[in-house]
Amino acid sequence: MKKFNNVFTDPFDEVLSDAIKDPIRRYHFYKAFMDLEVIVLGSVSKDDGEEDPTLHLKYIEVDKELVLPIYSTRVKFDAIFQSKYRYVKIKTRQLLQLIELDVPWILNPGYNLSKKIIPEELETLRDGRILHYYFNELSLEEKQRLFTDQIVQMPDNIMNAVSDSLQTFPSIKKAYLTNIYNPVNDDGPIPLIGLEVDGHGNDQLNQLVLTVFKTVNQYAYQQIEIALLTEALPLTNAVIGHIKPFYVRPSVDDLKSMFH
Repeated sequence: MKKFNNVFTDPFDEVLSDAIKDPIRRYHFYKAFMDLEVIVLGSVSKDDGEEDPTLHLKYIEVDKELVLPIYSTRVKFDAIFQSKYRYVKIKTRQLLQLIELDVPWILNPGYNLSKKIIPEELETLRDGRILHYYFNELSLEEKQRLFTDQIVQMPDNIMNAVSDSLQTFPSIKKAYLTNIYNPVNDDGPIPLIGLEVDGHGNDQLNQLVLTVFKTVNQYAYQQIEIALLTEALPLTNAVIGHIKPFYVRPSVDDLKSMFH
């Protein structure tokens, strides 16, 4: 296949180039690649009675090996195939779920900057292992930066309503708002309220969490998860040690002062 030099600026080229030069940047490459909408040779059909459409992809031979060509932009695809073939535009993470992964992919074949992605690599992309691995390789500062950049902030009116609702649960001592960051998902951090509570049996605690979840989420525009901050939960020390509670159970003196 004849190689083409880039005739325009493709932002994804820099992401790939950085990952080639610096292994620490590989998490950012794989994360961006999973979120990328790629161009693939082929078409889509949907037969009567089928719930989901069927992909009909065209594989090509490169260096005597059958591969699936995928492109990061339509411009690159057209430069190679001159608009002579049909194509499918689809997110990488969707494509991974829809086809067998027994054939390598080549990202931007025909260009000087390209990457072969072998089946084993594709499998770890599909189940998220490779993203977790490279996320763990990042420095603590880089992880914190990623977390801070995407942290979910709740409006004051919602937090005030949530605080008022928590007062109806006498066993809740303190409540903290934090976020759960999953390096695999593309939905961003998930808001979570961690609760410090007086000890009760497991059934009572489970019922408390369920009730608080239903109560809190009637005010929120985005679903908020609820968790008990117990000693067994690794998140507990990080939350209690670094986050100020947004709710603290009123003391007896606080309650008495309401009648003054």
